[in-house]
Amino acid sequence: MKAASLYIHIAFCISKCAYCDFFSVAQEGKIPDEYINALCNEIAARGAEASVTSLKTIYIGGGTPSLLNSQQLQKIFNQIRKSFLLDEDCEISVEVNPDDVNLLLLESLSSCGVNRISCGIQSLSDAALKKACRRADSATCRKALELLKNKWKGQLSLDLISALPEESESSFLSGLEEIISFKPSHISMYSLTIEENTPFGKMLSRGQLSYDYDKADQLWLSGRDLLESKGYKWYEVSNFCLTGKECRHNLSYWKHESYLGCGSGGCGTIYDEDGSGFRWTNTTEIKKYIDFWTSDKLPYKVTEAPCVNERIELETSKFEFFMMGLRKLSGVSEAEYKSVFNEPFPSWFLQPFREWEEKGLCRFIAKGETEGGEGRCAMSRQGILFLNTFLEKLI
Repeated sequence: MKAASLYIHIAFCISKCAYCDFFSVAQEGKIPDEYINALCNEIAARGAEASVTSLKTIYIGGGTPSLLNSQQLQKIFNQIRKSFLLDEDCEISVEVNPDDVNLLLLESLSSCGVNRISCGIQSLSDAALKKACRRADSATCRKALELLKNKWKGQLSLDLISALPEESESSFLSGLEEIISFKPSHISMYSLTIEENTPFGKMLSRGQLSYDYDKADQLWLSGRDLLESKGYKWYEVSNFCLTGKECRHNLSYWKHESYLGCGSGGCGTIYDEDGSGFRWTNTTEIKKYIDFWTSDKLPYKVTEAPCVNERIELETSKFEFFMMGLRKLSGVSEAEYKSVFNEPFPSWFLQPFREWEEKGLCRFIAKGETEGGEGRCAMSRQGILFLNTFLEKLI
């Protein structure tokens, strides 16, 4: 297998945000060393059994990876380097919370070879931050931004959520203006999704929260226009960057490439030569995860690990190629599809694509307009806002 990416899940948070649907558990104090030991054993086992030539990207997410102390970070990265070769230009990202940002953390990350930080600012409105149960207030966010601007030498990505409850149009856009002034290389701006099992979702179902989705959509569009006016390229549904600063790790997902997943709740997918694949999702029962990966039963076998295994059949894989690839504003090319599935674009994609193209919702990008010199099928600026509807037609 070719070079792949590695995702590591740190499944601990001090507290849960009201909008968050990602897997994590509450943890006061430091992350248990037993979890780090289990994680390192899994990394070693995945490295021994996966036919990966090298890693081109590493992403440590969560949860809250910035709760890791220096020794834990060093142990994780030492194990990664023992288990895998890293490409010379390997992109190594770690998510951090603004209230964890200090000089010691930045020095620890730098000493481990981390070259990209993703910091979850979300908003600079104290009312919105409080409603969302964020640990950091706006003053803490600004302090973190100043420190990252002045002391962090690697790439910086900032996360924002448009239209949080208690966020006004003026507070969001002025906050976005201020965030842009710190000159991050990358900005992820998400439209708030209220999931049923989150605190916001439960409040909404009980009638304790009112939310205007139309106004929220309009506010996101205003944020998009502001980012583009400031030189940020809109390159994926929710992502913007300065020239050449796309998130290469996320691009590996959107390009239908193999990736390994480690940690409780972590997910990985390995694609076969014919384009079908194998996917695993590690157990979210942290005790079960730790017990298996720290047991005396050696050697550890990934086939016996506590996880949900799934065979990605060829037709499902083909659909996922379009589902992920069309998230990019640059879309997908037939050459890319052929390189994975050894066949031209299927009619079940081309027919609805042409129908939407006539409506101005899809577009064919001519060879001369692309860096790779190949024609590409993409959603238009208007069409990408209705990507889910288009994907339903492919199903």
